[in-house]
Amino acid sequence: MKKRGVLVLLVLLTAISIVGAAGTKETAAAVQSGAIGSAGNPVKVTYLCKDVDPITDAQQLGMLEKAIEEGMAKEGKYVDLVILSAPTGSYATVVPIAFRTGQINPDLIYFQGNDQPLAQEGLLEDLTPYVEKSVNVKAIMGDHTKAAMKNYPYLMWLAPARVQIPVMRSDWFAKLKSGKALLENPTVDNYYAMFKEIKESGMAKWPITTDGGILKIDSVFNHAFGLTATIVKENGRWVYSNATKASRDKLAFYAKLYKEGLLDNEYVTKTWETMEQAFYEGSAAFVAGTAGDVVNVYNNKMKEAQGVELVVLPPAKGVGQAYQSVDVTKESRGFALNADSKVKDAAWAILEYMAGPEGRKLDKLGLEGIHYTVEGGKYVLTKQFPSWWAKFWPTMNGLDTSNVVGEVMSKSAIDSLNAAAKYFAADTNVLLTEDLLPLKDAMDKLYREYSTDIIRGVRPISDFDEFVTKWNAAGGTRISDYLATVLK
Repeated sequence: MKKRGVLVLLVLLTAISIVGAAGTKETAAAVQSGAIGSAGNPVKVTYLCKDVDPITDAQQLGMLEKAIEEGMAKEGKYVDLVILSAPTGSYATVVPIAFRTGQINPDLIYFQGNDQPLAQEGLLEDLTPYVEKSVNVKAIMGDHTKAAMKNYPYLMWLAPARVQIPVMRSDWFAKLKSGKALLENPTVDNYYAMFKEIKESGMAKWPITTDGGILKIDSVFNHAFGLTATIVKENGRWVYSNATKASRDKLAFYAKLYKEGLLDNEYVTKTWETMEQAFYEGSAAFVAGTAGDVVNVYNNKMKEAQGVELVVLPPAKGVGQAYQSVDVTKESRGFALNADSKVKDAAWAILEYMAGPEGRKLDKLGLEGIHYTVEGGKYVLTKQFPSWWAKFWPTMNGLDTSNVVGEVMSKSAIDSLNAAAKYFAADTNVLLTEDLLPLKDAMDKLYREYSTDIIRGVRPISDFDEFVTKWNAAGGTRISDYLATVLK
């Protein structure tokens, strides 16, 4: 039974009784005929997504709603799309809580974590039958997404594999004596030499910066140190790589970078905004951003701030060479269908439309008259275009650029996608049962505490052994026993 409160159940039952038989007949008819609503009676669909806020961006989002509704109406699907504001607070934390308690109840909802317990409680719809019947979604879905949805069919994110790619200003990189050696042989030592040259030349205060944690730089160095997957085999047992010797060696390297002023000594308190500001203003030389759209934003903003483009750098080479391993146990973010929604077919129809030719144009090119103009049958991108980002599917798949005048995606962004494909590595991971999730959360908290203290020199690297002992006591041993039953 779904774990909603009694009050929420009463509200839902009341709403169902109000809708009555008419709504039920209309939904059944829509399923049988493929039609959605009617011109005089469109189906209301509510949508919630991070950073898509009708309060702060009423004009453009109002135009987006209208464009989607009009486009779908041409296909005989009539919807009334309503974009909602998210509750105040950290999106990844507050949205799942608000959804579980019934504070919010959107039909389409974007998650950025903490969705798995909701799926296990039956609050999210299995998308498998919708995908199987789709045309547009299937056409633009990547192999990594297909694999992830086989394992976890409650979340869908039609985007390139989410890989953090290191970038630098191209003019600065060209001045470095160590740059050529790095490209020819990107070992950990050659990366270290490049960071040293940046620091000693006075090019930037901090050769490397990041946003509060080490995930972005892990994408550059994990495989070089031997952290080739989330779960690895060590001494005959399946264990999380965070608690292995390879992790110890990597943290010792990061501590060296921090001590020598090569890693931003303020990284723990930096947000993504202050990280990016340091990069654009030149106090930091090296950051990592998600392949494709994020690298594109970084490139466009650097062109505005400094008049230069970015260069994409390879992952470090050592035990292995790849960017962060891509987890296909489940999508880490994406759209879900509310299992209690009474308009699932209409909600899915919106996702399907935005994956089709007209939806791709709208999602990636933006709004006519603002982000592009139509001239002689061509879509001419305006100066406002770089400020636009896809509100549904951040992929270039399905977008016809043959009649677009202007740069939809910068060379640096395209290079980042090519690099992500070249240095791709699939992850080994397992979806834990609900009773093991709290243990893993406690273990992750321990890792963040010890890794941060070791990097900053608050703890010596020898304390890593103490961390492993606590990690195993907190749940590492029990989870390893479980992994042995799942991984063969």
